[in-house]
Amino acid sequence: MMSLMIDTCFENSLAGFIKRITILCVLSLLIVISLPGFAQKRTDRSNTTNKTTKSETTGPKRTDRTVPESERVKVITKTEFVRVAVNPNKGYLSLVAIPQATITLAPVAASQKKATPIKEIIKDPDGSLNLINLLPGKYTLTIEHEDYRPFVETIQVDPANPTTFVALNKMVSLYGEIRIGGILSGSKVLLDEKPANLTMENQAATIAKVSVGKHRLRIAKDGYVELSRELDVQPGKELFVSAQLELAMVTVSLISQPGARVYAGSVEKGIFPSDGKMTISLPPGRHSIRVLKEGYQEWTKEMLLSMSNNSVAERVELAPMPSSAEGDWQPSLAGRKWFPQASGWKFENSGALIRGDKLVLFDTESSRDFNTYRDFKLEFDFVFTNGKGVAWVVRAKDANNYYLFEITSPQSNPSFNFYVCRDGKLEWKDSQRIVEKMDKKGDSFHITFEAKGSRFDTRLTIASAPSAKPHMIGIFQDDTFSYGGVGFRGKDASESLLQTFFVIPLR
Repeated sequence: MMSLMIDTCFENSLAGFIKRITILCVLSLLIVISLPGFAQKRTDRSNTTNKTTKSETTGPKRTDRTVPESERVKVITKTEFVRVAVNPNKGYLSLVAIPQATITLAPVAASQKKATPIKEIIKDPDGSLNLINLLPGKYTLTIEHEDYRPFVETIQVDPANPTTFVALNKMVSLYGEIRIGGILSGSKVLLDEKPANLTMENQAATIAKVSVGKHRLRIAKDGYVELSRELDVQPGKELFVSAQLELAMVTVSLISQPGARVYAGSVEKGIFPSDGKMTISLPPGRHSIRVLKEGYQEWTKEMLLSMSNNSVAERVELAPMPSSAEGDWQPSLAGRKWFPQASGWKFENSGALIRGDKLVLFDTESSRDFNTYRDFKLEFDFVFTNGKGVAWVVRAKDANNYYLFEITSPQSNPSFNFYVCRDGKLEWKDSQRIVEKMDKKGDSFHITFEAKGSRFDTRLTIASAPSAKPHMIGIFQDDTFSYGGVGFRGKDASESLLQTFFVIPLR
């Protein structure tokens, strides 16, 4: 308002000044006309010939109507626009669009028909264009840029009232952007089957200025499954694609016995189902494939897999684990026929003193650490030496996996216990009470043990109380282990004297 008042005052004072100047000019002209020289010149002009000058032929000279610099339409900076003095008869426009866009303002009102369209290029990096000294009225605003659809809209520019028009959010881009995350080094990126122009930043890549519409993106890298995506790029939008490629895999189809386990190296891949068919996937390269099943020999094969042959089939024939031959042991053999020999046992003429928790297995074979049996009959004689019990082991796969049978202390209600040891952890499975008297000091006992499939029968004969038939002291069942070694160990500090030992495989 203050600016408007200043302008008005200025105009009033200017009008008075011009009026005064005009009066002075008229007076000066009258004075000049009254001069003699001036009158004689005028008389001479009246006596000249009838020749006419060019100016007389064409009429009077037109008044110069050039618009003063201060009133011309021009572009100013944002700072100047904020500080500009507002002229009550002029319009002011601040436009926000796209840098380097071409702006055309064409007057549409009747009063502006003689006005010339205004054409400017937005040079400000923030996309703003500020115009002053516009004639008030309606304009057709056209914005053109090579990356956008032409934008046309009618706007109103009012006098003495700065107008702001934001076209940036109304313009429709001809392009979008694709951003790819997690891209692996060395990946090939194709857009519509042509190498994409990527801008890399860490493990992210950007494909800028992608035309709006449908596109096909492919990402490939040796040793990985190719990623293929159908994309729909939207105007001015960023489309994100994850480039997490999966390792390329070779399909290995196997046929074997149900229940067998498959390993690739040391990693278990699964168990054969009831139909005996299994499919595993492995990356290209060399692999050791192993198939194991309780009671069967391990099957192993080295495979070199490649993507040139990405489907491999193999039939696995498992051979039953051969049972060792029958064998026996007598005290005269001392530590021979036992594994390991550094067992901690004490060997005497009367037998082998079994003590300590270390597992010791019967061994008569040179090709294996200990004998293995599937179905067998075991007989041995023993004496309690410290009154704390006796324990024997069957179907031992190794020092940490086996069945353990135990007769507890004969002094107070002895019991017959059954355990399964898995990965070194002894787990109680079942118990049965022994009714026979076993508390006679120094008495000798004969055990007859049979393993058939998943059933285990145990009979007891007492030297001091002979009977027509051995006493059945326990029947247990379990299918965890189907074959393995036979031996002894102490349990809970028990010690016993092994006098004789005999094992025979059952057909």
